[in-house]
Amino acid sequence: MQSIRLKRINIEVLLKLIILLGFAFFFYHIIKTGKVLLYVNPRIIPYIKFGIVAMIALSIFIVRDLFKPKRKVYLKPYLFFIIPLFMAFMVPTTSVASTSMSLGNAKKTTATNQVSSIKDNIIEDQNNINNNTIASNTNTNKPGEDLKMQDDTILVNDNNFIGWTQEISYNMAKYEGKKITLTGFVFKTDGFKENEFVPARLLMSCCAADLQPVGLLCHYDKAKELKQDTWIIVKGEIKILDYNGEKTPVIIAESIQITNKPTNEYVYPY
Repeated sequence: MQSIRLKRINIEVLLKLIILLGFAFFFYHIIKTGKVLLYVNPRIIPYIKFGIVAMIALSIFIVRDLFKPKRKVYLKPYLFFIIPLFMAFMVPTTSVASTSMSLGNAKKTTATNQVSSIKDNIIEDQNNINNNTIASNTNTNKPGEDLKMQDDTILVNDNNFIGWTQEISYNMAKYEGKKITLTGFVFKTDGFKENEFVPARLLMSCCAADLQPVGLLCHYDKAKELKQDTWIIVKGEIKILDYNGEKTPVIIAESIQITNKPTNEYVYPY
């Protein structure tokens, strides 16, 4: 890398300050605006705040060397930090679309058995979520702690989405015939029948890299007319249907209403 001759300011220290304070400001900005929830689970936020303090403290520590110039400075190593920092501010923060996802952690399969694998993993995902929930004593969304019914109707919201989906999956006989109301986005994948979709939410265990759609299978006569990722309110009744030798809780939709995207699109297992 071509070296740069300096006279007054230590460019290397200046670059370090730009990187440290730049990332500190970026993290502060996304926390203040709430956009941090598009990146990480709320449980990670305290660690980000600690990182902000650490970066500011380190900046104060090295600023004293700003006017101690070095004869040669190599810029190449700092590009690995400057480019991501630049992109963090320039690239708009948006939520993840579900079009390239498969439900749960379904394995890649052939076209003939893809739908079986995906549907079977609806329950498998809830098992994994439940294990994580049991292992944690503190819950951000408190899954399982707000499982109350009103007038014999299951009311699913942001705070109890995971709790209710796993409760219904584990104790489906208890809830067969019960009414249910929930909000989610339309999730479809190759292999679903024309009357099948999942009113899903994106589950974030740690960060945006592990996002996956979760929810209960839904039958609706006009499902073909519903566009992928459209946010809807589903009202229906829970039925236990046999699929591929497995008993599966399915929502038989009675009405569907288009609604606005919630402020926070994601749900959390703990």
